[in-house]
Amino acid sequence: MDWTPVIDFLNTLAPWVQYVFMGLGSIVIIGTIIDNLIPDDKDKGFMKKIMEIPVLGSLLEAFKRFSPFNFKDK
Repeated sequence: MDWTPVIDFLNTLAPWVQYVFMGLGSIVIIGTIIDNLIPDDKDKGFMKKIMEIPVLGSLLEAFKRFSPFNFKDK
């Protein structure tokens, strides 16, 4: 699912919305990094399971682009 139009619309509602999206994107990136560092036999792939949830996973993937830790082209 493409969340870009919805997120772009919400981003125009108030100046602080972008900071909320940055916070959410940072949490997703940090959670993914921590999940990759911890062996799967201990946490059973926590973030991988969350990212596989149909709507929530695609929404969290969309928030990744707002993270200041995301070094890919935005």
